[in-house]
Amino acid sequence: MLLRRLPASAALRSLVSGFEERSAHFGEASLTHPLPARPDLFIEIYLAERYRASHRHQDFKISPEVSLVGPHGVGTTRLLMAGEVKAFSIRFRPGAIHRLVGLDMREIANEGVAMADVFGRLATGLRDAVFGAADFPVRAAAAERWLCRAADGAPPVDRVEMAARMLLRSGGQIRIDALAAWAELSERQFARRFAAQVGLAPKHYARTARLSAILEARRRKPAARWTDLAHAAGYADQAHFVRECRDLTGAPPSDFFAAWTRIGAT
Repeated sequence: MLLRRLPASAALRSLVSGFEERSAHFGEASLTHPLPARPDLFIEIYLAERYRASHRHQDFKISPEVSLVGPHGVGTTRLLMAGEVKAFSIRFRPGAIHRLVGLDMREIANEGVAMADVFGRLATGLRDAVFGAADFPVRAAAAERWLCRAADGAPPVDRVEMAARMLLRSGGQIRIDALAAWAELSERQFARRFAAQVGLAPKHYARTARLSAILEARRRKPAARWTDLAHAAGYADQAHFVRECRDLTGAPPSDFFAAWTRIGAT
C-alpha cells in the first residue's frame, strides 16, 4: 500500500496534524487488516472502494463514503479491503472535533460514523471539494480551505485539550494527576472533561498512546527487541507490555505486529 503524507499549514496546526492518502490495488484478492486500540481521530474519504469494518467481532459493514473515526479504546476492529483502494484522510489533534462542533466525543469512541451525522451539510462541502481535486496535494489544499471555513468562530484551545496533546506526545508517560493539576482541575473534573472532549478516559487514552508509540517505534526499527522498546515506552517490564498488547489488540505483540504491518500501519 502506498502512503503519502503532507503536514497541515501553520494556520491549522491547532486543529490538524496533517493529511494522508493510502492507495492500493488488490485485484481479485482481499485482505483483512487488524487495528489496535489507538488514540487517532480522523475524517476519511473513500475515493474508490470503501473499507468494510467489523467492530467487536460483529459482521463486516461497508464504511460511509465520508467517515468520522473516533479514538478506539479496544482492539477488536478489523478492516476488509478489496479491489482498488484510495482513501484520503484528515488527521485531527485530540479534542479538535469537540472544539469545532461541540460533540461529546464519547459518542463516537470505538466507532466510525458518517461525517454528515455530526457536521450536517458542511460534510457535503468537504466531500465535493476533495472529490473534485485532481491529485493528493490539491486534495489537501482543498481540505485546508474547507477547514478554515469550518473553524471560523471556533473557541481557542483550552487546558484540557492541551493536556491531551501533551499526553499523546509523551507516549502516555505523563501522570494523570499531574495533568489535572496543570489544568487547574480536580482529577474527577479533569477526567470528566477529558472524556467528553477526547472520547476516552485519560488513563485509557494514555494506554492507547503508549501502545501506539511502541508499535510505531517497532515499525521504524523492525530489528529492535520488544524488551528494549517496552522499557523505553515506560512499561514496567516486557510481561506488562505483553499483557497490555493482548488487552488492546487481542494478540501477543509479534503476532499482532506481523498482521498489522502486512500493508503498512493504517
